[in-house]
Amino acid sequence: MNAKPTGLASFTRKPTAPATAQATGRKRGQGETVALTVRLPRSEWARLHQLAVSEGTSLQTLAIRGLDRVFAEQGLPPMRLDANQS
Repeated sequence: MNAKPTGLASFTRKPTAPATAQATGRKRGQGETVALTVRLPRSEWARLHQLAVSEGTSLQTLAIRGLDRVFAEQGLPPMRLDANQS
């Protein structure tokens, strides 16, 4: 017999998620690097982009520098990043 569902049954059965996602209920952010979205008005993004270009750096690097300053203000150590992440 054919164990693979056919017809409409093949669309109704969902594959099971990995055990780590089932235990926490999370589906994203499981890897070593986690993506983060920041929403800005276009005018502020343009200013930030221009600053990055004039500094010869990336938006990622500017964001990390800013977050490190926030940590420093709170008396916390800076972020520990791999060399290829900034």
